[in-house]
Amino acid sequence: EDLLERCIRADTQNSNEAFNSCVWHLVPKNMFAGKKIVEIASYCAACTFNEGFQPLLKVMETMGVTIGRNAAELAKLRDRNRIQAANRQSLNSSKERRTELRNMQSGQNDYYDEQEGIMYGAGIAN
Repeated sequence: EDLLERCIRADTQNSNEAFNSCVWHLVPKNMFAGKKIVEIASYCAACTFNEGFQPLLKVMETMGVTIGRNAAELAKLRDRNRIQAANRQSLNSSKERRTELRNMQSGQNDYYDEQEGIMYGAGIAN
């Protein structure tokens, strides 16, 4: 029931949206990329989304790329930071703070609408 309430308020990002964000981070939509590039970016995004950055190094090794010490350390660091960020975001205090900030922003937007009137929307002419 709680999940449905959050979905009604549009407070969630489903896993497809998060994965798509990973893909478009690698291949921005404003730049042309062929089918093969988007396909490779999708595979790389799936690796990082599910397992982190270290599997990408294994893919690169399979392709014949020599992986140096710095690349391995960077992958470990990125994975460690990714896990720490996920743990922080899952804390109740973090969730409460995000809700508080969202409510403050919503209240501020309502105040601006009252003071200035609606600036744009369906059926509003210049």
